[in-house]
Amino acid sequence: MLKHKLLNHYNLYILGLILLAINLPVSLFGMSVSIFILLGNWILEGDFRKKSNILKKRKSITVFISIVLIHGLWLLNTSDFQFAFNDIKIKLSLVALPLILGTSRPLSQKQLKIILLFFISSVFVATIISTVVLSGLTGQPVTNIRDISIFISHIRFALLINVAIFLLGYFLLSKEYQPVRLEKVIYTLILVWLVLFLFLLRSKTGIGILLTCFYIFFGLWVSRIPNFMLKYFMLIILITIPLLSISYITRSIADFYRVEVLAPENIEQTTVNGRTYSHDFDNKQLENGRYVWLFLCEEELHNEWNRISTVDYNSLDGKGQEVKYTLIRYLTSKGFRKDSIGVSKLDEEDITNIEEGLANYIYRRKTGLKPLIYNIIWQIDVYRKGGNPSGHSVTQRMEYLKTAIQIIRNNFWLGVGTGDLQSAFENQYELSKSRLNPEWRLRAHNQFVTFFIAFGVFGFIYCVFAVVYPVIPEKGFRNYFFMMFFLIAFLSMLNEDTLETHAGATFFSFFYSLFLFGRK
Repeated sequence: MLKHKLLNHYNLYILGLILLAINLPVSLFGMSVSIFILLGNWILEGDFRKKSNILKKRKSITVFISIVLIHGLWLLNTSDFQFAFNDIKIKLSLVALPLILGTSRPLSQKQLKIILLFFISSVFVATIISTVVLSGLTGQPVTNIRDISIFISHIRFALLINVAIFLLGYFLLSKEYQPVRLEKVIYTLILVWLVLFLFLLRSKTGIGILLTCFYIFFGLWVSRIPNFMLKYFMLIILITIPLLSISYITRSIADFYRVEVLAPENIEQTTVNGRTYSHDFDNKQLENGRYVWLFLCEEELHNEWNRISTVDYNSLDGKGQEVKYTLIRYLTSKGFRKDSIGVSKLDEEDITNIEEGLANYIYRRKTGLKPLIYNIIWQIDVYRKGGNPSGHSVTQRMEYLKTAIQIIRNNFWLGVGTGDLQSAFENQYELSKSRLNPEWRLRAHNQFVTFFIAFGVFGFIYCVFAVVYPVIPEKGFRNYFFMMFFLIAFLSMLNEDTLETHAGATFFSFFYSLFLFGRK
């Protein structure tokens, strides 16, 4: 009877893990329900003496859980308790999941694979749904490519896609699982699709993590090749990849700043229709090596655009930007003057691009690195020249970090406390007279910096210790699954407040606990 009881609880435990794996990409509510099922089953299972003994032996679990205790301790240094308690509530999965997985019966190789295959399937289905949303078949408005991730943040979605990609890679290449031919075909097709979708999603964080992880794992594989000649050849490829990448980026920057030289005294002053051009030589904004604010005749632009488009010149485009500015930038990118002749050269695809909010013809490419790299260069160029970084992911983060560094300088030893993160940023934005619009004045977008701001230097050191230390006694460095996830999570924390949202904290605690505490 006892055996039957344990068997039922264990089956419910496996089911709870499967439900959580399925819900990670598709439902915030489902994540919470899954965790409650796991926690309720864990409590009803009882046998707390055994679980307590496990915790005493596996101090790594207690150390990891203590991250949340630090949040509680730093309530002594906070004034906004509503924010603080909400932050702690978000991070409760960092306590529940390691406690449940670390003290339950370890998962077998077969059980782990089943859970991970359910997760991969859910990610795959979520990408299909996102593609349908992008196609317009659902009728849901898509003003920005990130809008196609309808279940969770597009950045969290990109992290899950990366995990699924590297899991599939392992299932394909590892001798441990030995997939049959049909499995290999299915795994390969899904893997290729997920990589393509990641570029379609245009998540700079997701693509950067994919390329970085691939390079690192490729390097580790090369280091284990026994054949000297093959190893030497692969090492050459390994060295060549970053050199080619640097060369491509350098060439892209050079192309961006290869500007046509125009003398103010010789420049044409009127259009072919005899109307006056506006030439602003002080504004150095560029598109494809051409100055945006030269050869501009708004009167002709207004009349000609309204003649060929149903979207009014003075209205907003599909991304919520003013159509006239999108049109001016787009014409510049194609080398056309901003007059009636320039607008008449636009074809149907160009008109649609402008109406949708594409400010440069380069952006019409849905995949590939060129649009991403160009956009990053453009953002930094505008920011350096005093432009407003609002709405631009890269330069916003530069502004966030600049603000965060100033907060750290003023609160180096003890931080601002668990609940005062948001108010600290709001105050500092006002003090530094930030160019960011109020709706874009967000927090650090770097988990390590967020720890430093909240808890000061000592709290920051302890939080990093609590995350890293368990890897040593649990021998996580020998575990491909854990190291793959840990690398993805670490890279995301450099560019995101990964643990500051429900989806991010659950993603981190689930895979951390599953791969480090839950396996045999």
